[in-house]
Amino acid sequence: MALADGELEPHMAARVREAILNDDAIRHKHDVYHSTRTLLSRSFSRILHEPIPERLKRAVRGRIVRGSSS
Repeated sequence: MALADGELEPHMAARVREAILNDDAIRHKHDVYHSTRTLLSRSFSRILHEPIPERLKRAVRGRIVRGSSS
């Protein structure tokens, strides 16, 4: 999953890519992760770019203020 998300260090990503090329089971697992990531990205892209509702901002700010005064 980390390779599909672009979260691996370059040397580790190269090792994983090599494993994907040489092992059908690993390739299949990677393909599933990649397609899932694409599907989720498309499904939630609109909502992830919506502005944060003011009521949520106020609630979080209130918790931060209360938490910092303890």
